[in-house]
Formats: sequence, C-alpha cells, structure tokens
Amino acid sequence: MKSRTMRLLAAGTALSVAAVLGGCSSASSGSDETTDSGLGYENWKPNDARPDDEIHVLVLGDSVAEVEQAAADRFNETSDIKVIIDTGPTAGVEYNTQVRTQIGTATGPDIFMSWGSAGIQPLVDAQALLPLDGFIEEDPALRDSFLPSVFEEEVIDGKAYGIPMRGVAPEFLYYNTEVLADAGLEPPASWDELLAQIPVLQDAGVIPFALAGADKWPEQIWFQFLYARMIGNDEVAKGLAGDTSVWESDGSYEALDMISELIDAGAFGSNYASVSYGADGTAALLRTGKAAYDLMGSWHFGTIGDTANLGWAPFPSVSGGDGQDGEIAGNLSNFYNVVADTKYPETVRDFLKELYSDDFLNGQLSFGNTPPTTNAADLIAADTSLDDKTKEHLTFVVNLVADAPTFQLSWDQTVPASQAPASQDAAADFFNGVIDAQGFVDAMNSVVTGG
Repeated sequence: MKSRTMRLLAAGTALSVAAVLGGCSSASSGSDETTDSGLGYENWKPNDARPDDEIHVLVLGDSVAEVEQAAADRFNETSDIKVIIDTGPTAGVEYNTQVRTQIGTATGPDIFMSWGSAGIQPLVDAQALLPLDGFIEEDPALRDSFLPSVFEEEVIDGKAYGIPMRGVAPEFLYYNTEVLADAGLEPPASWDELLAQIPVLQDAGVIPFALAGADKWPEQIWFQFLYARMIGNDEVAKGLAGDTSVWESDGSYEALDMISELIDAGAFGSNYASVSYGADGTAALLRTGKAAYDLMGSWHFGTIGDTANLGWAPFPSVSGGDGQDGEIAGNLSNFYNVVADTKYPETVRDFLKELYSDDFLNGQLSFGNTPPTTNAADLIAADTSLDDKTKEHLTFVVNLVADAPTFQLSWDQTVPASQAPASQDAAADFFNGVIDAQGFVDAMNSVVTGG
C-alpha cells in the first residue's frame, strides 16, 4: 500500500488549492491484506428486488446532510426516478457498519459515502461496486471538476470508484474566544504553552480540552498530531502500512508519554469517556464555554452552530521531535460510491453531477466545508452569502493545507477497514488506562499487520 501522506507544495496564493494539492501522492493500488476483509463482502450478490422508480442515498446523519437533501430535492423536480435520502448514523464506524449490513439487500443504498480507498477495497474485490469510468467518459466533469490528488484517492487499479463530495477536512484546535479572553490566554504556539494553560483553565472552572471519548475516533486525533510532531507523518505512514518498527521507536513512546501527561493532568476533565461527538456533545461544551479547546476536524465549524465565540488555531509546535511544524492530519474528502446492482445507473450518473454544481458546492461552503474542487478559491471569494466569519474560517483551512509539509489521512481511514475499529479501540483503551504504552504499541502492531 502506498503512503497516504500528502506532500504539499507551497502555494503562491493561499487560495490556489489546485496548485497546492497537485503534488500529492496517488491512490493506493490495494493490497492482499484487504482482500480477505472478514466483512462478508466476498459473498455479495446482485439483488434484483430493489424498489422501482427510486434510488437510495445513505448519508451520514450530521448537519451537513441537509446539503445532500437539497441536492436530491433539486434533482427530483425534473426526474421521474426519485432520489431518496436515507439518514444514517453520525459516526463513521457506525455508518460503515450500516453500509456493510445493507449492501446486497433490497433496502441497501444505491449510493453511499466512504473516506478513501482502504475502506472500499473489500467491496471492489467483491465486485460489489460500480466502476465510474463509463460515467466519466460521458461526462468528464465528474473527474475534471475535482482536485486531481483528491479524486485519485479512490482510483484503484486504474478504475475510478468514487466522486469527491464533501470538504477537504484537516484537523486543528478550535477554541472558545471568550473563555480564553477571560483567562488572559492566547492559543498555544508551543507544547509547553499548551501544558501551562491546563491549570489556569482548571482554576477558572473550565475543562481545558473537550474530548468525545465515547466515540473513540476523537481520541485518535491526539495520537495523529503528537506522532506527527515526534516522528513525522512520513514515518507514521510507514507504520500504518505495516512497519512495526515505527510503533516500537523511541519517538513513538515519547508521543505516548506526552498523551499520558495530558491525561494525568486532567486536561480532558473526568467524564470524557462518556461524552459523544453526536447529539451536541463536545460542540456544546465548547460553544457554552464549559471547555476551552477541542481538537477536531474542519467540519466542526458547521456542527458548532453558534460561532460567535469560536476561534481556531493550528496544533502547536513541539520541540525535540523529528516531525516538522505544520504537519497535519485529517480527511482528504469523502466520496460517493455506487453499488454494482443499482437498478438505475443512468439516474445515478445524472444525480452525481450535482456534486460539482454551484448549488451543492455553495451548500458545502455554508457549513464551513472547503470543496475539493478546482474552483474552491473562486467560490469562496465570490460567495456573497457567506458571512465574514465563515470566509475567515474557510481561508484558514485553505492556508493550513497550503502551508502543511505533509497531510496524513486519518489513521482509522488509512488502515484496512476491518482494522479501523481496532485502531480506535487502541486509542480509547490507552486513554482509559486499560492498556499502557507497551499495550498500545502491541495493539497498533496487531492492527497494521492484520493480527
């Protein structure tokens, strides 16, 4: 499996996203480790019992789903075959579980969302996904409208299986501006500054860092950034691809010591294991000033709701590590995939054209999502419906990506789909004291080797 680390070129202009991402790595070509997925796709068969005159789109059940509903509503105004939006869970693991259990059934989606090639590889191997090259031959804009490096993520063995459909989503620190102002603090520029703020915020009765531990994946974000700082994303990519020496390195144990230091200092409060991201969990903690910071992806802007007191900043630098300042992690984009047994492929093709329409892209912008399209910069500049705060946020996201020396795809989206829950479990178990540093190293070695 090729490295998922995106090595980004410096940009002459902050909004020149296409040029920035032009130097990124190509997609994975798949690997034997994903062929035997253990997910049951090997037994997939076409289902002829799908409903007549409708196609179903399973969407992630977050607030941004309303953009997809609006796209369906527009499409249905002129189509005899209707697009039905089915709302799934808000968390990726639960969403993928629903996809796994529904595919091949009469109620399964015609279109669903994925996070990258590792997640769809078992479906490709089972021939359960429709290659989209025929659609693209008929309408090249389904490919040419999108940043090449993002689009290539789901090109497997020369065939395109996904169309990008949500924003480029790096992760960084969100903070409550009022809380920091009351405490006389500024966002930390260094790890030492971050540590020094913990007792100040605790004395003010504030949780320093909101953390949705009940969902596990938010805990993994802390590993992503401290490993990036201590060993660098290039090494992380090697580790996620199966190099066990990465997890056993001194830098790995130093990163784990830093996470332990945060936990022991009470940086996340005492109840983080029961806090969820959905149902207005950490978003409410940050919005209401009960927490000062939240390390989260750029989609958080749309989830927060009231952004009056919302600020954002890059993850701070860490001295003594082998990683570079500015290395980031997160999601390149999400993708729409099409099942091979869809009853109305022409309707699916026509609906996918919504993904590069101005209406759809401006809808993504309204939620603070930076579209993965070649015209994203122009859209941000020209959109008079965006308020100053949203434009400021989008510009920050574009600059963050532009300035990043590397961009590592989220760990649970990089490892084979069958190992994603185990990778999240390792993070949660470390946070909750179930395993120690050696236990985490052993767990990650097992994840990346399929053990």
